[in-house]
Amino acid sequence: MKKYAVVLTLLIASLLALSQPRELSAAGSAVDLSSFSKLSDAEYEAAYKSEPASKRVINIGYDGGLCQASIPIAQNKGFFAAEGLETKLTRSESPRDAIAGGKIDTSAGMIAAWLKPITNGVDIVFTVGLHTGCASAIVLADSDIKSFDDVKGDTIAINGGIGGVYHNIAFRFVAHDGFKAADFKWKDFPADQSLLVLQRGEAKVAVLSDQLAERWVQEGKARRIRSLTFDKDFVKESCCVMGISGKFLAENPVTSEKITRAIYKASLWLNESEANRREAAKILLDGGHISGTQEYALDLLNMYRFGLDNATTEKSLYDSVDEYKALGVLDEKVNPDELKAIVWRPLDLERITKK
Repeated sequence: MKKYAVVLTLLIASLLALSQPRELSAAGSAVDLSSFSKLSDAEYEAAYKSEPASKRVINIGYDGGLCQASIPIAQNKGFFAAEGLETKLTRSESPRDAIAGGKIDTSAGMIAAWLKPITNGVDIVFTVGLHTGCASAIVLADSDIKSFDDVKGDTIAINGGIGGVYHNIAFRFVAHDGFKAADFKWKDFPADQSLLVLQRGEAKVAVLSDQLAERWVQEGKARRIRSLTFDKDFVKESCCVMGISGKFLAENPVTSEKITRAIYKASLWLNESEANRREAAKILLDGGHISGTQEYALDLLNMYRFGLDNATTEKSLYDSVDEYKALGVLDEKVNPDELKAIVWRPLDLERITKK
């Protein structure tokens, strides 16, 4: 026990000694999830059992989207249990706000949705990238619109609010095509009304989740003109990341690594084969995590690449910060390196093969 006490003391000291960012700050910004590599298995588990979260149920948010498929898969396939964690999935329509409000400890979310709130003080850190894709710009299938060039000055429909995730994604779409946000009109509509909005002529383009858009594309009612999922300038980007409360991470670094590792392993499992994704679709439907059919869920899961390396996620993060600064979504004074120091606490992926 004396040996464990010494190890824990050294571990805590090393975490506290890590530098804090100069201007922005977050409770979890000093924690480095690669700090445990020198611990033996026994020392690692002793460190885990010393943390407050090891003695309670971990609340993990899930919003019902296939973007977050890794979370219920980790629960149902035993990846959390294999880490010695007792976990509970909590349905949350806004995981970011639920984390910030202390209602859940962790969840998955889109970089486009979480970056700006973090710069405004919301205490969330990213520990691993989960998958690519998941949003598109669509038009009516029988329209003559080929690109944003054909709708300059017209209305683009988004959902989730002005300044929300799909508004931010739409900004990047038009910017990549050489336009400014001011070149278009923007209007917020409920996501499930997007097709109707296009049919009524209230907007020429709608930007929304593939979970809705793909259905209308398959039905021949809409087609894509831009896509995070398929377009070569976005296809390799990390869309969704694992987000953990900074306060939780600071108090429970080993638990945080265990949670992240379990979800990342679920992501790798999803990426292994279509057979796994088919099984996942059935698990999600049988558990009431999603609605629809198994075949449609499989179609969506097949569209994304799961289990991303850290270099991919880090580049996606940096690119998003640079572009959102240029677009005015983020304050021009935001320093990308300082923001990364706050928000990016990557899991040591080499440890995946060892645990």
